[in-house]
Amino acid sequence: MEDPAKEVSQVVQLLTAAVSPEVQRAAVLRYYTPDASFRHPVCAVPPSTAPPSRNAVLGIYQWYRVISPRIDLTVRRVLLDPAHPTHLFLQIEQLFHLRWSPLAPAPSHLTVHLTLRPVQEDGGKTLYYIESQEDFYHPDDLVALLVPPLAPLVRCALFLAALQSNIGRHIAAMFGCWSIKPDEGGHRGAAPRPEEAPEAPAAPAPAPAPEEGGVREDQEEGPAPTDKKND
Repeated sequence: MEDPAKEVSQVVQLLTAAVSPEVQRAAVLRYYTPDASFRHPVCAVPPSTAPPSRNAVLGIYQWYRVISPRIDLTVRRVLLDPAHPTHLFLQIEQLFHLRWSPLAPAPSHLTVHLTLRPVQEDGGKTLYYIESQEDFYHPDDLVALLVPPLAPLVRCALFLAALQSNIGRHIAAMFGCWSIKPDEGGHRGAAPRPEEAPEAPAAPAPAPAPEEGGVREDQEEGPAPTDKKND
């Protein structure tokens, strides 16, 4: 890839939704290094050069299409840190249709971390190849990918685990374990961000006081009176 941030969405489509196995194989050979590694919640491929681990990565993508002939996948966001241009993060939403499954598919979300390797090609052009791939799923998203009806139960279990954590910390505090002492730092917390209030109109400037000997407001200006001479 010459510009990974712009090209990676198309690369993902070629890997996961290729129209033929030949196109998929060509994409893996073109965009992955021979010693590429792959990590997923249900499988992993360590880096290797003999034999090339890239072949095992290709096998995973091929099996991915075998068990799901139809995949609706959308790359929602691509994040590239300018300070670390070899690390690319993708937020993906997919609808995984399991072959022969009577269950309706459910959308699942994952975050993909790609580590890229820059290679200087002939002519001075730099191309970036995928050196490692890590897929991260939340538990309910992983279950939604494989057994969609169980996803609500997993979300309920996650909520119960959070509730148990709060009950447990109250019980531990009763015995003085990790209890917050009163009047010590951190009990007030951060102040919420105040809403921006509309700017008040500026007050009119006060009228200047009349100078001594000046003209009063109720006195009209005019020519100074002249004394009449007695005939």
